[in-house]
Amino acid sequence: MRLNKSTILLVSLITTPVVFANNNIDFSDSSQHYTGFNLGYGSNDFDVGVQYAKPINADWSFMGSYGGSNNFDTHELGIDLKHNNQLGFSFEYLYDKAYDSTDLRANDFAFSAYKVKDMNKHVTFTPKLSVGNFKHQQMSSSVYYTTAELDMTYKINNNIWLGVTPEYTYSVSHINEKNGDRSKWRDWDYSAEVGYQIDNSSAFVYSYHYDDGDNLSLFSFKHTF
Repeated sequence: MRLNKSTILLVSLITTPVVFANNNIDFSDSSQHYTGFNLGYGSNDFDVGVQYAKPINADWSFMGSYGGSNNFDTHELGIDLKHNNQLGFSFEYLYDKAYDSTDLRANDFAFSAYKVKDMNKHVTFTPKLSVGNFKHQQMSSSVYYTTAELDMTYKINNNIWLGVTPEYTYSVSHINEKNGDRSKWRDWDYSAEVGYQIDNSSAFVYSYHYDDGDNLSLFSFKHTF
């Protein structure tokens, strides 16, 4: 990858001393609510995300998020509600101007429910079930689908964790394209990550994602304030 302005900005931000207040966030828990940002660089070039979290009452909290990647061809908006018993519900909208590495514009809506389960002090399982609707420019109609995934995290110690997430997507009906092609989604995707918690408010994460033959990698810096 060639060094560009985005890369230089990312490196300068990571190497600059962080002076924000610590909030004792456990970054190994991908469902944890916190206000902060992430910056990354990888297969889809520059990656940036921001999120804002706020308690609703004694039991529930809210988090809104935005993520941009692939030179900002891909945008993702999210809303997440989580109960203190670790049950959560989320809504995600994704807009992609270059779907499947082409010039196709795509829209994806998904509603999800998940439950965080701490098996012991090292192992956490988070099953998640989603229902969504997807369409791109060359489809004659949108398609509904379901996705089941299981986020499995192993904390080696207080600073280092490993994670893996298998995911299966099943389209309820055929994907009908304007050129007459018909198909169904019966896809397995896999994600994995290695994380290092620097302190109570910062972490480095390397993540890998296998998606329909694509191998995507991302190095990112996460911070809360």
